[in-house]
Amino acid sequence: MTRQQLRHRAACDRYQAEKKRPPTRKQAEAWLAPIRRAFNEMLTGELDVHRGYAITRIHWADEDFARVDHCINGFVAMLTRLAPAFDVSQMTKVSKKLENGVLLECSEVEACFATLAACEDLLITFPREALIDAAKVEQISIEMERLNLKELN
Repeated sequence: MTRQQLRHRAACDRYQAEKKRPPTRKQAEAWLAPIRRAFNEMLTGELDVHRGYAITRIHWADEDFARVDHCINGFVAMLTRLAPAFDVSQMTKVSKKLENGVLLECSEVEACFATLAACEDLLITFPREALIDAAKVEQISIEMERLNLKELN
């Protein structure tokens, strides 16, 4: 094998080993940053709205926006898939209120921050591979649901 092939093989082996370890606290914080930012926007009142629904920017480099209630629902579904016993009732309650256009109280949003803090503790116990798989399964589920809705229309 050439040196380049050996380096590539070593990089692949390191990547595979990293997937089996749980994320660090800093990585879990970074992973939860977008949803925390959305809740922080709700708390400060600087939330963007489109057609009456709260939206947040998904990627800061692009101009991709998504409804906050959809983001919360996807996150809750992924957490439920990973840890069915984890309490996500506060986040579900906030999502339902956003979906129906009901005003939120500060205490409800702060309860979501507490749930996210507990979620961060939970995330660092799972291997990265399980987190990636759960996120991908949820993305596939959302896309299939979207395609089924298009077929019905």
